[in-house]
Amino acid sequence: MYKEIIEQFIAAQKAAHASYAAAAAFERETVAAVPDHYLSVGLRSEYSTERELEKFCRSVAGGVVNRARREFAPQGARLDIAHEDEYKRAGLDIDAALRAGRIPDIDGLWASMARRYGGHGGAELAYQQAAQRIISGFGLNRKREVQRTAAAVVLRKHVISEAVHRRSTRQVGYYSRESTANSLSGLATFAAKAGHHLLAGGLNQVNVHDVQYNYREKHSYPGLDIVFFKEAWEFRFSHQVADDLMLFLGEYGEAFMQEAA
Repeated sequence: MYKEIIEQFIAAQKAAHASYAAAAAFERETVAAVPDHYLSVGLRSEYSTERELEKFCRSVAGGVVNRARREFAPQGARLDIAHEDEYKRAGLDIDAALRAGRIPDIDGLWASMARRYGGHGGAELAYQQAAQRIISGFGLNRKREVQRTAAAVVLRKHVISEAVHRRSTRQVGYYSRESTANSLSGLATFAAKAGHHLLAGGLNQVNVHDVQYNYREKHSYPGLDIVFFKEAWEFRFSHQVADDLMLFLGEYGEAFMQEAA
């Protein structure tokens, strides 16, 4: 399929070149007395055409990886797949193929990812990645005790906040956004896997670039309250959700927990 797409693009390039060449020839015949540097119709260099084809092939390959992220991720989960790792695993070298006059084997790239992430492969990896984001985001390890109260299990995440211009509210600081987004993504994936779909939906709606809050303000979700402080977010899980979270981390995050210890 992808080979045919690239072949169609190459055919379009050749057709366009032929059309421009015909237009340029017609202009030269029509205004023969005009020097070449005054002519309007220009032809693209071979180098420009080659670079255009290379860029197109890279775009197609990137689209294939994005397709794998979508299709092999479980419902409500995020699956991280690195482009270059997959190219190497599939033996895809776009530059080398084009230099040799071959069409890059992007169908082979898709087949490689389908073998790796098809079935339960993508789901297993997505859950492992989610567990790793949670463990890293909350600094969990075997030596750290989790705070338990009669009403909740509390995990505290370091989140630097900053004042919102001309408002009394605060927002997530620049250097805390990625880590906070990763933690929320990991928790949303866990919640979807554990059947806490309303919680997963709520967490997926939190945009760390837009959310604003006041000191000690609380946002509530089914089975979870998040309380905001100047330098931390406090996640207060119901005991049921916390128990499910510990089971999830035990199943998918064991190796990462050992590394963090």
